[in-house]
Amino acid sequence: GRLGVDRVDLFFLHNQIIPDDATDRYQGTPRGLFVDAVRPAMERLVSSGRIGAWGITGIGVPSSILETVQEAPPPMAIQVIANLLDSAGALTRHDDPPRPREIAAAAFGRGLGVMGIRAVQAGALTDSFDRELAADHPDMADYKRAEPFRNLAREIGESTASLAHRYSLTMEGISTVVLGVKNRAELRECIEAAERGPLAPELVRRIDSAVRGV
Repeated sequence: GRLGVDRVDLFFLHNQIIPDDATDRYQGTPRGLFVDAVRPAMERLVSSGRIGAWGITGIGVPSSILETVQEAPPPMAIQVIANLLDSAGALTRHDDPPRPREIAAAAFGRGLGVMGIRAVQAGALTDSFDRELAADHPDMADYKRAEPFRNLAREIGESTASLAHRYSLTMEGISTVVLGVKNRAELRECIEAAERGPLAPELVRRIDSAVRGV
């Protein structure tokens, strides 16, 4: 094939899964279509040896994602929003309340590999944006909301992005974090953040109190 490989280790449905009665409101793969066609196709690809495992990106309507995780056969892996704001920012394509921690916990409980995404929320959880955004852009709203977190990062002498990555790696159920780096300097910072290890519970509580009010 065009990839130059005979087998793909992990193949994702990167479209969002939505309720069957929401197709007039949201774009994505309706649950019925997923159950009747997409999941069987994924299982056939596993059986034929074309892929080693399949997964989903859990940014669709939360109720649909939770149903998919709980059914049999479940996906083998899932990508879940994993940041201290519980926000997908501009990636959000539905109006339902976000439930990323519930999704991560449910997936972990079923034995899925849980891959955290949006650890720095498209730059909202960094020292400064690398691009111009309108004042009412969802990611800019998250950036403003995260000001207490940036202050805390400065207080402890760590970059905002590094601390955000460590927070994501500390979150319950998260097996790994998918990086969105642009250059080697950012990659080194992420590697160094991972090497520092998980955050102490007291620091997690301080962060949650600062930005989530819990």
